[in-house]
Amino acid sequence: MTELLTDGTALAALSAAIAASPWTGLDTEFVRERTYYARLCLIQTATPDGIVLTDPLGLDVGPLGQALAGPGVKILHAGRQDLELLLQETGVLPAPLFDTQIAAALVGHDEQIGYANLVAQLLKVDLAKDATRTNWAARPLSDRQLAYAQDDVRHLDALRAALLTELERLGRAAWLVEDCAALNDPALYRFSPEQLVRRYRQGSGLPMPAQALFQALLLWREEAARKADLPRAWVLADAVLVDLAARPPKTRADLGHRRGLDERQIQRLGDRLLAVIREAPDLPSQPWPAARLTPEEEGLYQALTALIDARAQTLGIQAGVIGSRRTLKEIAQGAPPGNLAQGWRAGILGVEGERLVVECAERHADAS
Repeated sequence: MTELLTDGTALAALSAAIAASPWTGLDTEFVRERTYYARLCLIQTATPDGIVLTDPLGLDVGPLGQALAGPGVKILHAGRQDLELLLQETGVLPAPLFDTQIAAALVGHDEQIGYANLVAQLLKVDLAKDATRTNWAARPLSDRQLAYAQDDVRHLDALRAALLTELERLGRAAWLVEDCAALNDPALYRFSPEQLVRRYRQGSGLPMPAQALFQALLLWREEAARKADLPRAWVLADAVLVDLAARPPKTRADLGHRRGLDERQIQRLGDRLLAVIREAPDLPSQPWPAARLTPEEEGLYQALTALIDARAQTLGIQAGVIGSRRTLKEIAQGAPPGNLAQGWRAGILGVEGERLVVECAERHADAS
């Protein structure tokens, strides 16, 4: 029977072993259905010495965070959420990284390939999937859950070896280093009002004053959800925020006639909502791009799409690995080009890609 590591002394020994290991497979299990912040429920680590499952509930996992920043490579699959959670809990980002999902996409696998599918394709091992949706906060964890958790790190080093061989054969190992290094930027996990607003495209159909109010309401709800550690929708649903921005109420009585707002919410939040509405600026801090592209923007978007599709086909990878359709639309509407203008992506897009990115920027600079 697998046991959970729950003792600080044992954790110190594990941390020392990880700090000295040439590689560490890493995964986490968490729950966040009822909270704003994800709750770390399990940490799985694999080294050449074996697999250890650490129970972080009631345990200070800070020493483990320091160890995971040591020189040995940390292997994860689709690790962004795991990294964000470990940064939240330990204040440290594991490094250096090898993300097997990113590596797989760079050699031609599906951009979002899951761990079990990748293990099946590369290692010919079928993993059980019956604990994919489980309550990891419950204790005790069953033998079935623990076995599933072990499997999540058991094959990471074998995947790394297979993928690294293919990356080196294709001359793309440096691409992976670049993309994994981007995951080690703490700014990626820092709260950003701009990123928050950008996520809610519903605002693009509102007039400017309503856009400004919608943004103010989004930021207010975010702060309220963080303070209460509740899911955003448990504070107020997106549709309610859109309605309040489109038809701003002036009194508590007005709030009482709004669909999606019950009496308890009005009693608890009404005064603050009305204050946010009164104090909202007249113009948004960053207007949403129009829902539809202009003819000029459409032409630039189609040219970028055609170039990336052609390069991706030549390389044998999915186009989204280079740049998603949403990203390309935003660039056509004047957004910064981000990683399309640097590193390996800029290299494969070449002079034509640089020309199109510059043309997007110049068109919007002229318009403003």
